[in-house]
Amino acid sequence: MKLTSKISFTLGVRTLILVLLLGFAMSFLQTYIDFKNRRAEVNASIESIIDASKDSANNAVWKLDNDLAALVIKGLTYFNHFSYVAILDECDNVLAESNEKELEQTNKVLSFFLIPDFREVTVPLIQTDSSQNSFAASANESGKMVVRINIHSSLSDVYDRAVRTFIISLTGYIVISFALVLLYHFMLAAPLMRLASRFERVNTSSITEQSISKLKGHESDEFSKIIDSANALLGRIASGQILLTQRSQRFRLILDTAPAVIYSLDNKGKFVFANKATASFYGYSIFDLKGKLASEIIEPVDSSLMKVLNKFLSDNARQMSKVVDAYDSHKMKCVMEMSFVKFHTYDGQSILVVGNDVTKRVEAEEKIENLAYCDSLTNLPNRNKVYERLNAQDVAVSNSQYQVAILADLDQFKRINDTLSHSVGDQLIVKLSERLSTEFKDIGFVARLGADEFLLLSEQVSSNRAIASTTAFELAEKLRKCVNREIDIGLHRYNLSASLGVVVFKPGFETADEILQYADTAMYESKKSGRNCSTLFQDEMATEAAELLKLERDISSAIFKDEFFFVLQPLVSSVTMEVTSAEALIRWQRDDTVVPPNQFIPFLEESALIIDVGEKMLSKVCEFLAQMKSEKRLPNSFKIAVNISGKQLSEVNFIEKVTNVLRKYQIAGHYLEFEITESVALDNLKDTIKKINELKQIGISFSLDDFGTGYSSLSHLKDLPVDKLKIDRSFINDINVDKQDENLVKSIIQLAVNLGIVTVAEGVETVQQVNWLKENGNMLLQGYYFSRPILPNDFIEKYLAPSTEPLE
Repeated sequence: MKLTSKISFTLGVRTLILVLLLGFAMSFLQTYIDFKNRRAEVNASIESIIDASKDSANNAVWKLDNDLAALVIKGLTYFNHFSYVAILDECDNVLAESNEKELEQTNKVLSFFLIPDFREVTVPLIQTDSSQNSFAASANESGKMVVRINIHSSLSDVYDRAVRTFIISLTGYIVISFALVLLYHFMLAAPLMRLASRFERVNTSSITEQSISKLKGHESDEFSKIIDSANALLGRIASGQILLTQRSQRFRLILDTAPAVIYSLDNKGKFVFANKATASFYGYSIFDLKGKLASEIIEPVDSSLMKVLNKFLSDNARQMSKVVDAYDSHKMKCVMEMSFVKFHTYDGQSILVVGNDVTKRVEAEEKIENLAYCDSLTNLPNRNKVYERLNAQDVAVSNSQYQVAILADLDQFKRINDTLSHSVGDQLIVKLSERLSTEFKDIGFVARLGADEFLLLSEQVSSNRAIASTTAFELAEKLRKCVNREIDIGLHRYNLSASLGVVVFKPGFETADEILQYADTAMYESKKSGRNCSTLFQDEMATEAAELLKLERDISSAIFKDEFFFVLQPLVSSVTMEVTSAEALIRWQRDDTVVPPNQFIPFLEESALIIDVGEKMLSKVCEFLAQMKSEKRLPNSFKIAVNISGKQLSEVNFIEKVTNVLRKYQIAGHYLEFEITESVALDNLKDTIKKINELKQIGISFSLDDFGTGYSSLSHLKDLPVDKLKIDRSFINDINVDKQDENLVKSIIQLAVNLGIVTVAEGVETVQQVNWLKENGNMLLQGYYFSRPILPNDFIEKYLAPSTEPLE
């Protein structure tokens, strides 16, 4: 290390300069004060000498005595301060003078303090005239004495003393400065050098904890504290290095085990970092990739990706995400979701690339999209695709032409599933789908909307409404006949039929929901007309559909407002003519009006709202039974029959719901009877039989309502574990006038007797009907002859007196 770079030298030089400046200032101040005091002393001495010589000079001038004047001058010249002395008479004639000692200025320092260098004093010589009256003596100036004082001579001793003092002080300050330099060196610089050498010996690349030993002689001073702080810092650095190493190893492990392709390129396009997935993807090792140009590795197998990388390196974007088709070292294609991010390093700008193989996800999304828009069984477009197609049509291009939508619903297809198995039903659907796709591929768009519903959408039919309607009906008939043709499955042949609803529309005037709703309305008209036919949607059907929609909203509101209630119609024994049970019939109180049942029950039976309404009715009936029980008006043998819809019975948790209601009101199951229709019972026969048996185990009995109105009742009656058979009112009406009805009712009564089932005759309205039924068997009678349906409280008062027999 250079001498001038050492801290001891720097401190010494700066100390010397500071000491010299302070010493010079103090010496200067002291000299100034000494000069000032000495000058005052000299002035006082000169005035005293002049005063002492003034009388003799006066006499010499008065007497014009040259010798006396010379003697005075000689006396004054003994003083070194006077460089020139002269005595002059009143005419300025020199009587005597001396200028031998007049010196030139020899000291510049004194001229700095005292200006001028010489001082000249003129002393007037005055002689008093004593010849005059003593009281009027006069003083006349008889001459003068001129004295020139050499200031430098008078103050030379002070100057000499100041010079000596300054030299001595300067020498002392220099000695002190050198002493301080040595002190700084041995007490500060040398220990710092030793401390620095120990710091230099610390191995910064080591992750083990290191320490610096204390300096000898400095175990408890500031150097000790510095070393303690340094050792603490080294400890923290070692801990940080260990943690950093662990994190680096963990980070590297995470990156190497990550399935994503992760690598970094510098601003020259060279690999700075790559994980194992990247190395494996391009057929290299991690170490082989490092430092290689991306163009050497990626360009040969995936030039398109290299273009993306080069473009990103050259543009101003900070980050970018993109899904690309990437190729590995074997040129195998995969879909890669890649993210590119720029970041700054010490040697310039680099980019980080992260790529995730999303091939399976993309394939899965394609499958999901296919599932979302295609029917899984037939691979035909589904309802979602139909909605998308109807809603995405360009109105400006298409609205000049009418289009046709034909909805085909297979007749009684659910019965085919239940009787022939769902496997056969699925095969029929697949075969029919293939046939429809083939025959109508050039005509329109065929889709499957539901289990047994198909839609044919034909675009650009005609700009004339009448022609479009005729063409639509022709297409519908062609579709119906296509469905009617036999379908071969194995060794068997099957015939299907369909009810069709046809809608002619212009895009932009109706929504997809409205078009399908109109087609559905027309299709139901076909079903009402006997099925296996086509119905063209008319405007008045839209009014009817709107009314049905309003009815649905009103029923939803009625459920919320609890406007539904029930009435009871008694069932009378044909033997005792006493009331044994009752049927609960639903009614709707809207404001102050009771809505006729035929205005809402048919719609309710087709709606999912029947589930909520049915649950409320069951709950109200059980609450009424609990009331009767608490009032001791509920005989043990009394039952109330409740109508159960097919939608209720098909619910998975129907039995659980029934059990919860009975438990809530603490009512035994034998007080309830569930009425199901023939169509409900046969809708899903196996499931229906299973649920009936489970409910019968808790005491609930079952009756089959409207018996005889369906063609399959007799073939399945033996399988249904019902307790009662209700003969439909249409057979009871004419038993006294129509022999055929009479014989049919007799057959049903006998069949019920043979099966051990109780018979119930519905719609009994005349005494002749009552008498005939009493003569032909032991049964229950129900009808207006006995009572119209009445309110529950009226029923209690009329038919159920307080019981004296033990109740449950």
